[in-house]
Amino acid sequence: MGPLQGQVASGAQPHPSAPPCTDYDVAYFKAYSHIGVHEEMLKDHVRTSTYRNAIMHHQDLISGKVVLDVGCGTGVLSIFCANAGATRVYAVDASDIAIQAMEIVRENELSDKVVVLHARIEDVIIEEKVDVIVSEWMGYMLLYESMLGSVIFARDKWLKPGGLILPSHASLYMAPITNSQRYHDSIYFWRDVYGIKMSSMMPLAKQCAFMEPSVETISGENVLTWPTVVSPNHSCRTLVINGMSRNL
Repeated sequence: MGPLQGQVASGAQPHPSAPPCTDYDVAYFKAYSHIGVHEEMLKDHVRTSTYRNAIMHHQDLISGKVVLDVGCGTGVLSIFCANAGATRVYAVDASDIAIQAMEIVRENELSDKVVVLHARIEDVIIEEKVDVIVSEWMGYMLLYESMLGSVIFARDKWLKPGGLILPSHASLYMAPITNSQRYHDSIYFWRDVYGIKMSSMMPLAKQCAFMEPSVETISGENVLTWPTVVSPNHSCRTLVINGMSRNL
C-alpha cells in the first residue's frame, strides 16, 4: 500500500459530472447498512491491521493534512488517519452505517477532526481540496463490488496535484490450494446424513463448491504452488509495506 504522488492529478477533470444513482446503487448501499458486513471486515485482522500499518507508515504524509475517506463504513480508517495526525478527515458513506460512524467518532472524541458525511461521494459537497484519499475500495477477488470508480471520481474532483492515495497499487494473484477438511465437510458429508444415504447429492455438492467463491483464511500449508500474477496492470488485495507482502 504505497503512495501515488505526482501522477494522480494528471489528466484530471476539474469538475467531473456525477453519474445517476441507480437501483443497483440503492441496493448496494442498503446491503452495507447491515452490521454483519462491517463486523466481518473488522474481524479480518490481516485486512484491518494492514490498513492501519500502511497509514502509520505514511504518517509523515498524513500528519497535518486533509484526508478524504471514500466509503468510510464505521469510520475505522478515518480514525486511524486522525490518530496519525490528520488535521481534518472527511468520512463519506452513502449507506446508513454513516449514522453509526458519527456516533463512533463522538465516542472517540474526534468530532473536531473527523467530519462524517452521509451521502454518495458523487453528490457530497466538500469546500476544500484534500491531500490524501484513503479507501477500502476492493471487493472479493479484488474487483467484485469494487468502488474504484468512486475513488477515481473523488481523485479527479478533490485531490490536490501530487496528492496521496492509499492504496494506490495492487496485484491479483492466483494459486491452487488444497483443503481436505473443507472438502470432507462439504462433499463427503452427503455420504451419510442421519443414517440416510445421500451420495447422489455429491455431484451437485461438487458443482456448487467449485463454481461459487468462498472467502476463507487458510494456512501456507494449504497452498500447493507459488502464486502467479493474474494481471499485473490491474490494482489487488496484496499490499506491500516496508518490503513485506500482506494479503488482504
